Amino acid sequence: MNTRRLIAAGTAFACLSAMGWTALRFRAGPADEVRVVEVPTPPAPVALVHRLAWGETLGGVFEKYGLDRGQTHGIVEAMGAFENPRRLRPGTEIHFVRRPGETPARIRIKLDPDRMLHIWSEGETARNWAARLDSVAVTRDTILLAGLIETNLFDAELSGDVDRLGDGERFEVAHRLSQVFAWQIDFWRDLRKNDAYRILIAREVRPDGSVRNATVLAADFRNDRRTLTAVGFQPGGLKGGLAGGLAGVEYYDASGEAMRGQFLLAPLDIVRVTSRFNQRRFHPVLRRTRPHLGVDYGAPRGTPVRATGAGRVSRAGSWGSYGTAIEIRHANGIRTRYAHLSGIARGIGSGTQVEQGQVVGYVGATGLATGSHLHYEFLRNGAQVNPARLQLPRAEPVPDELRALFGTVRDDVLSRLRRVPMPLYTELRLRRTQD
Repeated sequence: MNTRRLIAAGTAFACLSAMGWTALRFRAGPADEVRVVEVPTPPAPVALVHRLAWGETLGGVFEKYGLDRGQTHGIVEAMGAFENPRRLRPGTEIHFVRRPGETPARIRIKLDPDRMLHIWSEGETARNWAARLDSVAVTRDTILLAGLIETNLFDAELSGDVDRLGDGERFEVAHRLSQVFAWQIDFWRDLRKNDAYRILIAREVRPDGSVRNATVLAADFRNDRRTLTAVGFQPGGLKGGLAGGLAGVEYYDASGEAMRGQFLLAPLDIVRVTSRFNQRRFHPVLRRTRPHLGVDYGAPRGTPVRATGAGRVSRAGSWGSYGTAIEIRHANGIRTRYAHLSGIARGIGSGTQVEQGQVVGYVGATGLATGSHLHYEFLRNGAQVNPARLQLPRAEPVPDELRALFGTVRDDVLSRLRRVPMPLYTELRLRRTQD
């Protein structure tokens, strides 16, 4: 009988211990004899965060945290339904949850700001792991801003929904505005003091206030003596949609003519011209006068260089005094060249088809160059021409069958855009005096 009692007590002890009890009472003899056995509380799980470093493999990280090859294989299999482990970028956060002295039973991988991958062990078998992908919920809103320019686009004085802008979003607003009007305004040469704009933006906002996607629905830009208007419209028919930010959205003026030209005015987003097209220019390296058959743009090393038009890469790599350079062949006998690059974008090589605005390389100082800059040439029928003097046709206007829908979208977004007045320089001067 005593043996059976001890077995029963041991079973109860094990069960209660698993439930987190810290003490257990049981009878081991006469009715008035009670013994108390202290049960140690298991250590709480701890979370460890590892950031993937350059050249580091996922297998190496898992091994560092005590997981063997069989477990690693099971985790990679579970991940495969949601993400290719080879595509994880340096800096990716990997969270391990484990008790001291044990191997991790749960793993979380922050794939990007919008996706968290949860992985957990489901049984005794090393390969028995499961995974679930959670996406961050976003809210949709629209913001209306007005900007007054005193020196440059990025330092414009803003009014409107300024308090709703997140960290770094001021820069993004200026960047998106420069993309919309990239074919009409040279943002280095054409801006004037007292230029102004107003812009209506649709956003997808994460819970932490950061923005996942933003689309310019409409904008007015007063530049010197002209005012330009742009209306976002998806030729597929979705009214002012948010899908993919600028992807799929074309911009038109109020009459339905395309804002986008066949070529961008410049291969950099915001540029500083350091040397113009000149038939008699004194070369700073050769120390003699020779033609400068292109335009030089000063920019920091590594600044992305974009194809000014759609075409096929005809040359990419080392090219004499050009250093590392790319040439793109376009329709109608036109070629563009991008020289002195620090590097060529991944996937770009001879024969590659590129789209307008696609990053093809990065600013550098290779070849015959005194400092970091981009040398850009525009060739027509084999001869360099001054790109600043070209009058190139625009892209296609709104299709006839979508004119009615475009009119509805235009009237809606412009009525919302123009609820905020275009700022004047006198207003800015008055506000600063009062401050």
